[in-house]
Amino acid sequence: MDTQVAHANQRPHTYPPRAAALSQAATPLGKGRALVMRVKVTLLSVGILLIPALALAQGAKPAATNPPARHVIVMPDQLVWKPLMPGSEISVVSGDPDKKGGVYVVRIRTKGELNVPPHWHMTDEHITVLEGSFWMAQGEQYDAAKLKELKVGAHSMVPAEMRHFGLHGAGNVIEVFGEAPFVVTFVNSEDDTRRVKGK
Repeated sequence: MDTQVAHANQRPHTYPPRAAALSQAATPLGKGRALVMRVKVTLLSVGILLIPALALAQGAKPAATNPPARHVIVMPDQLVWKPLMPGSEISVVSGDPDKKGGVYVVRIRTKGELNVPPHWHMTDEHITVLEGSFWMAQGEQYDAAKLKELKVGAHSMVPAEMRHFGLHGAGNVIEVFGEAPFVVTFVNSEDDTRRVKGK
C-alpha cells in the first residue's frame, strides 16, 4: 500500500511504504539519541565530580598515636610490684602511665581492706576487677553507704574529672587502663598517703 502526501496546489505524491515509515520514525529516533546523549553527559559529569572525592578517601591514613612496636605477652610472675598507698601495690602491665597521649594498663593489689579517699583523674578511668571485690561510688565525700560492690569480672568506667571513692576488699586485684597520664588528684590533699607521688 502506498502513502499519498498532498500539497496545496499540487498533485498528491505517492511514497513507497518503507520510505514513509522511515520518514515518520525519524523524529522519535532523534529524540532517543538526544536522550542517550544527555544520560552519557550526566554520567560523565558525575564521574568527573567523584574523582576528587575518591582520591581523598583513598589518601594517606593518619598514623596511630601509639602503634604497637611488637606483640607483648606479660605473665603474672613477670609483673614488678611497687608500693602505692600503705597496704597496696601497683604494677605497670603495659604502656607508660606517665607519658601523655599513650595508653597505659596498671594493676593495683591489696592484702587487707583499704579505703580509697575521694579523688579524680584527668582522663577516663577503666577499672576491671580481677580478684576479690572492689567497692566504689561517686561523690566528693566518702560515704560507705553509697558504695557498690564490683565482683570478679565487673567493669567500671569513670569519666574524666568525676569525683569518686572506693574500698578494696582483702586480697583485691584491679586492672586500670586508659589514656595517659594516669594522675590521681585527691579532693582533700591530706588524704594523699601514697608512697609514689603523682600516681
